[in-house]
Amino acid sequence: MNLTWILIIIAYIIATHLIAKYIGTKRRIGYGKSVFWSVLFSPFVGFIVTIMSSRIDK
Repeated sequence: MNLTWILIIIAYIIATHLIAKYIGTKRRIGYGKSVFWSVLFSPFVGFIVTIMSSRIDK
């Protein structure tokens, strides 16, 4: 496996984690669904879906 592919996979995992942890936990979609959408499609689509979810009222 190329080093480039390994770096792409690691960047994909890191982006998915960051979207789910820092943005998803503050929204109604939550951490789990945020990870689901990010892994299923891409971190970019997961980011859009997460941002479209409403914020949690405190």
